[in-house]
Amino acid sequence: MTPDESRDAVYATARRQGLDPRGATLLQGGPHHTWRLPKSGAIARVWRPGTSFEEALRANRIALWLLRNGIAAARPVGRSACPVQYEGRYLLQVTVAVDLGDERPTPAQLGAVLRELHGLEVPAQLGLPTFSPFPVLARRIKSLPPDVLSPQQRSRVRALLAGAREAWRATDWPERCVMHGDPGRGNCITTPEGVALIDFERTSVGHRWRDQASAAWRRDVFGAGPDEYEEFAEAYGADVTALDGGRIYREVLTPEFAVNAWLNWAEYAQAEPELQPEADRRLATITTDPVLPPFPWGWAPNSAAAKQPEPAACAAAPAPAPGSAS
Repeated sequence: MTPDESRDAVYATARRQGLDPRGATLLQGGPHHTWRLPKSGAIARVWRPGTSFEEALRANRIALWLLRNGIAAARPVGRSACPVQYEGRYLLQVTVAVDLGDERPTPAQLGAVLRELHGLEVPAQLGLPTFSPFPVLARRIKSLPPDVLSPQQRSRVRALLAGAREAWRATDWPERCVMHGDPGRGNCITTPEGVALIDFERTSVGHRWRDQASAAWRRDVFGAGPDEYEEFAEAYGADVTALDGGRIYREVLTPEFAVNAWLNWAEYAQAEPELQPEADRRLATITTDPVLPPFPWGWAPNSAAAKQPEPAACAAAPAPAPGSAS
């Protein structure tokens, strides 16, 4: 999906929703495209090709569920809270929500809202999937082009996943909760009503430790300052890196994250070759030795935002797009 294709989808579907798309600006590329609609005070998300209507609708339902439970979120706007479909080269799902701005929370604010999320009762009505990472990772690896991994690298990745899977199965997990799935500070916005959570495509019923570890990975993998994690852990009320002397963080949580984070860049690099050096760096980290190397790793953060077209080039065409919204 190109920026032009997603812009066409935004223009067509925003009008179906009774919104003004003129001046739409691309905020983030990647698998999904996020657009700001300044004349409507809204943010439009064009979901990656192949996303089902039910998956996009679930994200809107999660936002409404959070709002009912006292956690700020981006409320869907327009004539309907349902996604609008756009038929072009791909069948695309487009959702539109209120624009909450760009102010990111402090680590303490993130820790507090995550603790609040994890304390909510798991809702049966949302149909949230159960977090089960290893079958998904295996399918993603299998779908990569054959030249992405050498035989030795493929063997190392499989061995790393096998060990992580056994460690997960042997772990005495706490009671399952609603986990965000990607709770970095980029997926939270500070609003007058409190810290809002956004971006729910990975939200599931799973393990609070997986969400908690994201702040520690920001320090250990991406090079954030140690004070950030200490602030987060104090606000959350627990330090996931201290569980069982650090074993759970290092041997149970980190290998699954490492393979997932490498795959993100390996997949993006298929369409954006300039991302290949970072994909190669991540692959070398997880395959050079039989075990993961000590921290820090020095990976580049924020895969989807690593490369974006210039917003002005994507916002310049106010004419209605070809194609049809349905």
